[in-house]
Amino acid sequence: MESTDQTLLQQLSSLSKRYASLGSRLSQAAQHLSQAGIPLPETLLEELVKYNRDFNHLQQQARAEDESISDAEMSLSDLEKRLQQKIQPGDSQNQRSFALSLLERVLSLVHKDQSAFEPLERVKQSATQLQTQISNNTPELSPEVKALISGEHPLSALLTLIETPEDIDDQHWVILEEKVSARFGKPLAVAISRGKIVRSTNSPELTSASAPAANPDLVILGEPTSRAPQDVIIVPSVEVPKTPPTIDGTHIVFGNAPLAGKSSPSTASGLASVGLKVRVSIHRLGDREFAAQEYAGTRGQGLPLEAFQIAIAPPVPGLSLRYMAHISNLGDSPATPEGQRVGQPGNGQQIEGFAIELTGPQASNYKILYTAHVQNIGDVPVCSNGQYCGTRGKGLRVEGIQVWIQPKA
Repeated sequence: MESTDQTLLQQLSSLSKRYASLGSRLSQAAQHLSQAGIPLPETLLEELVKYNRDFNHLQQQARAEDESISDAEMSLSDLEKRLQQKIQPGDSQNQRSFALSLLERVLSLVHKDQSAFEPLERVKQSATQLQTQISNNTPELSPEVKALISGEHPLSALLTLIETPEDIDDQHWVILEEKVSARFGKPLAVAISRGKIVRSTNSPELTSASAPAANPDLVILGEPTSRAPQDVIIVPSVEVPKTPPTIDGTHIVFGNAPLAGKSSPSTASGLASVGLKVRVSIHRLGDREFAAQEYAGTRGQGLPLEAFQIAIAPPVPGLSLRYMAHISNLGDSPATPEGQRVGQPGNGQQIEGFAIELTGPQASNYKILYTAHVQNIGDVPVCSNGQYCGTRGKGLRVEGIQVWIQPKA
């Protein structure tokens, strides 16, 4: 690799450390703008302009060095792959620099919900060991370091799944996921597919000291996985049709207005808590099972739910539930009793909305609450007891759901 290529690699590494934080803060600021009319902070706009300028400059330099690069816009991942291909086997120092830049990105990973996620700790231990090997400056690079540089190491597969999921076809995804599972365990692969593993961000603009006052109708999305700011989409609120279908003669009240106060699953009632088994079929990932209050699905990976089934577990005497879904190209499904699947996995027909209601003699003593992550909209407000959650006829996929039951106060 020539000195110019080394400079490009260093610039690319610098940009890679910036885009995750910038994308996250842009997503949050977009929600503030669309939900409450709060403009983007000036500092964030300035940083976005600087990032665009640096990114465009890097693209121009890469094209100047390699005439085979087309004028079409390239992502950081594209540029990294091209630079990686130009690394010569004998260029040990540049190989080490490239490997260290990859390991820095691995070590910046965090679990969104758990500060100490044991499978991720094993990943970081592996990355630290490789860092030590490289720092020892031995004449010959170890096989593991060479595998990392060539993209064959499980850590390379892990980074690809987290940073560029939209660039991976179904077959390649399965191969990468199996490689990560074999080395670091299935729980880590599941966490990655659910969008739980992200690059660490330290966002000065949107801290508790500078954020606007709490707004019960304001929804802040999780970490985005898109690689560039131009992927951030701001959409207005979606009006849901008010015409309710009928479940066994009982009208379900539709609409996605938030419940007053966004009720919490916790309760002071003397009634026993209710457990659930929520099984979802995720496009390309297959069936996954979750419990009450757990988020079932993915975020920002373009993977729709194709089917789901819900059951009370363990059973509560006198309490049951049923549900329906709006399925692309098919419309509203019939009312489906608990424990039975609604939807058709593997047929390319996505869930676009759903409704759940309680049945049985004990139904009046409980309420069921649920929400969803919807394409281009994000996390929608919590719905309850038969309210429709999602959209109809807009082609917007449901990517994940969260369901729980709580006794009425």
